[in-house]
Amino acid sequence: MHYTFRYSTPLKVYTALCVMVLGLICYYAFRSSPWFMIVLYSWMIFISLLYSALSIPRSIEDDGETVALRRLLWSKRYSRTTYDISEVSDMELTKSYAIVGSAGYFCYSGLFYRSKMGFFNLVATEETGHYLRIQRKGGKRPLYIAYQPALSY
Repeated sequence: MHYTFRYSTPLKVYTALCVMVLGLICYYAFRSSPWFMIVLYSWMIFISLLYSALSIPRSIEDDGETVALRRLLWSKRYSRTTYDISEVSDMELTKSYAIVGSAGYFCYSGLFYRSKMGFFNLVATEETGHYLRIQRKGGKRPLYIAYQPALSY
């Protein structure tokens, strides 16, 4: 199976708004701040933009033995011998609470919380209702990766 992530319109709008707000914050912060604060702000903004942009998911590949989550510059492989991998459907996970990570800035990614489910990791670019659930055998926190089975080949 191979699935290439699609990016929903609300995600694109939210990302554009966040980048514009960051630009306004930079403009006003740089106008009246001392030079060391400008350097600090610059590094914080640069790192947050860079990591968020580079961690955008591109595709999922399942060859039967491993599932590979490919991001812009790196990928992570999940072996079926180490992880329990299953498909889950009829869930809406992007409406959960984002504890650490991004709740729509370039993608839904990070540690989330939902009542009756507890804490979980999520990687999604749109609400599909269908997820790959990956959990280390004996582990506590699963990873949910959103995809659309009809668009995978």
